[in-house]
Amino acid sequence: MKVFKSIFVLMLAMATVSCSSDDDGGYPYTKNNLTGTYSLVYLQSTQVKTVIVEGFEVVTTTEITGDTFDATYAFSPDNTVVKDGTYRIVEKITQNNQSQESSRIIVMNDERVSFSVQESAKKLTIDGKTYDVSQFGTTGFRLKHTDSSEEPNGGSIEYTEELRFTK
Repeated sequence: MKVFKSIFVLMLAMATVSCSSDDDGGYPYTKNNLTGTYSLVYLQSTQVKTVIVEGFEVVTTTEITGDTFDATYAFSPDNTVVKDGTYRIVEKITQNNQSQESSRIIVMNDERVSFSVQESAKKLTIDGKTYDVSQFGTTGFRLKHTDSSEEPNGGSIEYTEELRFTK
């Protein structure tokens, strides 16, 4: 029984230590900590556009999923990020229960754009688009952007985008 208690206490201690490293507070989101080169490993976006045509709502959903990633984002201290490499996107457009799908390769050839870090708000703006930053750590982070707008004719556009990076 004494051995069982010792093993139990040891396992409890290991679980406590391993869980504490998963907390967001362990590695602060700062510009200095962001500086470096990251691999893009995930891209997903959805746009739902509603238009009014002769009194009827027409909804078009566009889903984009990235794959076959060989792309990097290099964040430098001078507030520029260099995007380089390739990845494929699959675009699926659905309207009135009918869908069409297409794919294409995105090529980024040392594209230089600006970025800014809003540390306290955990936001990152890349080339004018602002993202919420989550799961920021020594091995990577996630970005999420959402936007919505109302059209003058009563329609609307809802957009979400998520990117994931590893170091």
